[in-house]
Amino acid sequence: MKKTILMATGAIVAAGLSAVEAQAIDVEVYGQVNKGVMVFDDGQSTEFNIVDNDRSSTRFGFKGSAALDNGLVASVLFENEMESASSNGITQSTGAGVASTPTSNGSTSFVERQARVGLAGDFGAIFIGQQSVATDGAMEQDLVGVSNAMNQDIEDIGGGLQFRNSAGGLTGTTVSNAFADPDGARGDAIAYVTPTVNGFTGVIDAAQGGDIDAAVKYSGKMDAVAVKGALGYRAVNSQNAAANNNAEDVIMGSVSAKHDNGLAGTIAYAQTSLNNKAVGVEDPENLYVKVGYAWDAFEVAADYANADNNIVQVTDNELTSYGVGGQVNMGKGVSVAAYYRQFDLDLAGTATDELNVYGVNLRVKF
Repeated sequence: MKKTILMATGAIVAAGLSAVEAQAIDVEVYGQVNKGVMVFDDGQSTEFNIVDNDRSSTRFGFKGSAALDNGLVASVLFENEMESASSNGITQSTGAGVASTPTSNGSTSFVERQARVGLAGDFGAIFIGQQSVATDGAMEQDLVGVSNAMNQDIEDIGGGLQFRNSAGGLTGTTVSNAFADPDGARGDAIAYVTPTVNGFTGVIDAAQGGDIDAAVKYSGKMDAVAVKGALGYRAVNSQNAAANNNAEDVIMGSVSAKHDNGLAGTIAYAQTSLNNKAVGVEDPENLYVKVGYAWDAFEVAADYANADNNIVQVTDNELTSYGVGGQVNMGKGVSVAAYYRQFDLDLAGTATDELNVYGVNLRVKF
């Protein structure tokens, strides 16, 4: 009798689970592990580091969509990031009597990158939750290649490193201090995406905190030339409008083109407007240029970046960076990239040594 009851109960539970599964959206599991070797030379020492490549971080997620009976399409995206030694967080050790190479902190960050739901139809799509804001990628439209090591966000690799002064002392100013990436990021927001018309797509969102982002993006091909571009605008909801040097709004954009013969180029620019600027302070500007060539599984590129007045508390500062790199795409989501980058900071009142960063990354997708 007990056996019969248990069998009947099991059948009922299984039927219930089958009904739930039949109603649920099927999801796809995806992700990647992206690790590398990063070596830096700060003018006084050369140090070797094992890092998580923040250019395209180690992550995993779930994504899926399903057509509903009312004609709409529901979607879900849930993605997390894991890093134990981020390539943009590594910095020189300052402990007395120890080498400049930082030690592993023994802890791993586990953060939410995306967690949003959406509904789409002929009207476009609406998304709610943690997601990329409209201007995310507005400065990163790039067809050149070597994407695992090089793009306009030059602080992704080496951003935490401090510049040394001419006497060899650490200044406390990092690459990330001197390069304020204006490109949009991720946040809790409600976003509307228009239908794509002739390659153009519009996006607008309102984020938690009050910032408004909007962008128009393009992707298409003209004869033998593929083209991608974006123009974005962010209105910043300043919490203290009376304070000096607060960001008021940002305009940014990028365009990239690639010929069928493998030659490609990218240019990106952004300007941040400051509110109540102090005497001598100028609006920050960012310029990025990249050229490259791709053939078969190989890609090579060189770039130049200039961040002017990104340290808004200092009246005269300019960061210049040059980089070269190459990437081999081995298939099945596996790629190897090698790079070299130089950072040179012109800081009012302080003579600084250049920073040199180079290394190799291995990315495996699944």
